[in-house]
Amino acid sequence: MKNNSFRNFLIKFQQFKLLLAGISLLLMVIIGFANVVCRNFWQPLKGSFELIGYLGAITIALSLGSAQLEKKHIIVDIITRKYSPGWRRLTSTIGHFCGALFFSLAAWQTWLWGDTIRQAGETSETLHMVFYPFIYLTAFGFAFLALVLLSDLSLSLKKIPAEPTESS
Repeated sequence: MKNNSFRNFLIKFQQFKLLLAGISLLLMVIIGFANVVCRNFWQPLKGSFELIGYLGAITIALSLGSAQLEKKHIIVDIITRKYSPGWRRLTSTIGHFCGALFFSLAAWQTWLWGDTIRQAGETSETLHMVFYPFIYLTAFGFAFLALVLLSDLSLSLKKIPAEPTESS
């Protein structure tokens, strides 16, 4: 099936994104630890808070698709679990469509914001480094989530439940 190959691509690509998110998280821990040590023996690291904030944004954005693929998010189904299968499918389809639309718009607007920052030559306040790549990575994470939601939407329309993927 076409959708299965697309979904398999999403799953494989998500593994790469999770590697990047893991590296980002590790860098956050290292910078935070180094800041605490330096603060106790000398002075705090300049810009550590700034870097941890940027790395936190991309860690979360790059992990969003994984949460949707593996169904590791919170689902409030107090009302919908009492629905008939047809109504559950309809609400799922509407939810996936709205989510895909929202995150597509979020990705687009975030990318435009990154372009604005890049074209203005704006840099971070403390370290004076360019930060638009972090904005682009965040937009990319939103776009990937939108693709996952579109895949889920396709499965909803075909009456196939989107099963959680196996974690590697």
